[in-house]
Amino acid sequence: MIRFAHSELLHLLWGVPILLALAWWEYRWRLRAMKRWANAPLWDAALPDRAPARLLVKRWLASAAIGLLIIAVAGPQVGTRLVEATREGSDLAIAVDVSQSMLAEDITPNRLLKARHEVARLLERLRGDRVALVPFAGVAFVQVPLTLDYAAVMSVLSSLEPGMIPQPGTSLAAAIKQARRAFRVESSAQRIILLITDGEDHEAGALDEAKEAAREGIIIYAVGMASPTGAPIPVKDDRDRIAGYKKDREKGTVISRLNEKLLARIAEVTGGEFYRATPTGGEFKQIYKKIAGLDKEQFETREYTDFEDRFQWPLAATFVLILLEHAVPPGRRRR
Repeated sequence: MIRFAHSELLHLLWGVPILLALAWWEYRWRLRAMKRWANAPLWDAALPDRAPARLLVKRWLASAAIGLLIIAVAGPQVGTRLVEATREGSDLAIAVDVSQSMLAEDITPNRLLKARHEVARLLERLRGDRVALVPFAGVAFVQVPLTLDYAAVMSVLSSLEPGMIPQPGTSLAAAIKQARRAFRVESSAQRIILLITDGEDHEAGALDEAKEAAREGIIIYAVGMASPTGAPIPVKDDRDRIAGYKKDREKGTVISRLNEKLLARIAEVTGGEFYRATPTGGEFKQIYKKIAGLDKEQFETREYTDFEDRFQWPLAATFVLILLEHAVPPGRRRR
């Protein structure tokens, strides 16, 4: 079984027949030119170093060398053996707050966009860990069940927006409960909930759900995606432009602030940790290191064909043809 690492380069091979055709045209042109210069019996004396046929051979050898060089650069690979690969990992449920307060801009560019960006970077680092995605606001639901298809998670992640959940508000209890349900009961892998929120909680019971998670052996890492000083909550129009800011009943501007104490307590009761969001996203790197150091489950064994690079073969043939092309003289002397 043969494949090419850079198969798009093989389109350059269409140039080889053109070079061969040009070499043949040159050969015919040289013959006609020599006949105009002198009769064939006089060529030995008049043109002793000109042999169009040999020059044609040189051109064809050079064209073939170019073709083989293109094949070598394209990276031919040959499947030589079946290799058994075992995949190990943890189970990670990522709960992302999509409530209206996540539009606040105390985190650049805003809380939700920053959360989406950092989760995407985390997914790029993961290797073998199953991931579920749980958006939440006033309620929560498992939008992506546990999967190894990180591309699918990325696709759904990019579509997370405030308003996708019709019930407003923020319920951390619902987020933790749905994240717990995302895990498979029969799995022996370490289960982790990554809770990304500004910490606003309009429902009771978040700590009780965290304690239930702790009894099930689930660890919660919480990231406070807000600042302690807070920021107003933008209200956007149909063109996604800021039309104003959310007001309370007294017509005062609502300021959304980080609820650090609650998030720290939720993480603490499960043996996890709380992190405050930073501009560099270093807290997600620390969480990745924590996940990488946890117990893994061997949950998938698969056989696949191991391909080995074989560019050396056409490359060696290229050098041989180049040597032959230089070895063929451009003409010959006849008696």
